[in-house]
Amino acid sequence: MYRITLLATSLTLVACQSPAPLDSSTGADSLESTSSTDGYGSAGYDDPYFPLLGNGGYDVEHYRIVLDVDVATNHIEGFATIDAVADEDLSRFNLDLSGLEVSGIRVNGESASFWREGQELVIVPAMTLSANTPFQTTVTYSGMPEVVPLPGLPIPGIGWMHERELIITMSEPTGAMNWYPCNNHQLDKATHEFEITVASDYVVAANGILNSVQTRGDKQRYHFVASDPMATYLSTVNIGRFDVEELVGPNELPLTFYFPPATKEEIREGFRRTPEMITTLSEWFGPYPFECYGGVVAGAGPPAALETQTLPVYGGKSPGIGVQIHELTHQWFGNSVSFESWRDLWLAEAFASYAQWLWTEKTGDEGSIVETVERYYGYLSEAEHELMGDPGVEHLFGLGVYVRGPVALHALRLEIGDEAFFGTLKAWTSTFKNSAAGAKDFIALAEQHSDRDLAEFFEAWLYSSELPAIPAMNLPAPKAEEPEG
Repeated sequence: MYRITLLATSLTLVACQSPAPLDSSTGADSLESTSSTDGYGSAGYDDPYFPLLGNGGYDVEHYRIVLDVDVATNHIEGFATIDAVADEDLSRFNLDLSGLEVSGIRVNGESASFWREGQELVIVPAMTLSANTPFQTTVTYSGMPEVVPLPGLPIPGIGWMHERELIITMSEPTGAMNWYPCNNHQLDKATHEFEITVASDYVVAANGILNSVQTRGDKQRYHFVASDPMATYLSTVNIGRFDVEELVGPNELPLTFYFPPATKEEIREGFRRTPEMITTLSEWFGPYPFECYGGVVAGAGPPAALETQTLPVYGGKSPGIGVQIHELTHQWFGNSVSFESWRDLWLAEAFASYAQWLWTEKTGDEGSIVETVERYYGYLSEAEHELMGDPGVEHLFGLGVYVRGPVALHALRLEIGDEAFFGTLKAWTSTFKNSAAGAKDFIALAEQHSDRDLAEFFEAWLYSSELPAIPAMNLPAPKAEEPEG
């Protein structure tokens, strides 16, 4: 995510944190929703970085989001219908929602009482919901979405963003709750559909397949259906004056791209290489995991890109091939297979960055991958950086994840060999497709495919503040500085 080109955050050198042991009981693999009491669904999954994200007591199966959008004023009005299954008897439960005005809630067709506690929308249904029983919640709401601030990002905030005649949505990690009520954590993926009504001179782009466009006077309603399970932070709705270009990818995969009319032809040509990119990445990582793909070139907005599922959004300046490869790789790493905890963001970003290095070596654009790794290793040896496996909230998108991460993957490749390395990647994307997994799961797969104990290797790269050596490349660990005095 957030390719603020090799990130603006990388320009600020940050202090390393204390190492977290690999077998820590507070690691990602122990993450689950907090147990509720007295039939109250918990207000969060206790994610170590964002403890209030997500809600316990139920699993969402499907979101239907119906909005009428005034682009000029950034005013939205409509409702979200949430189909879920209760995990336990629930006398009340929570959804995540930031800002906006809720005018009514119905649960299974009956009016429900509710109140707000910060980002928590607390709902009390007319009757207790029985365990293992499906239920439906409809929240009617309106307002002007305000971005959700996020420490460590050099942009005002995340979520639904408005700029003149453009709306884009980039929500990683917490922003989805600024435009629809949701169970806002990747541990609870669900299918989505979007019915967005706008003035007829605008075009809507959203996740999934465009099912229909209906004209209603001087407005049009766009209906998108995303049939693959999706984390809420990967959902997106974008509205602007776009040109639409449709292509066909490998295995008849539908590809749809949205460009501002002034987009240069060389940028459009870059996106026309997407079928080639998908073919290559599928050879490395396994079959492309979703029903469609595409992209939105905003031509404005924050200088960042996000791997929103099946439809990455590219803000700011027009994106190059490297950024496109990065966001495409996320469809396997981060989207189809999500990380259980935000502490384990490297399970998405390290692979997306490493794929860029693999691609430039394949195409000969920037020299060999050995030269690339040596260059970044040298940079890391001089730059103080956060832990790859526990970067902290304020440095979530910093050097430890985006630079040390791909260097560590190359070190792993040298450690276990190409067959075991790429076998591990394909096993990862197939074993945990449409779900989430943690660091211990990846380590176990790597050990299985290499038939080696890799605990010491991963402990050093993930949780040690020291930069390990890479013997196969003759890259020694940096020498410790002599203490002063």
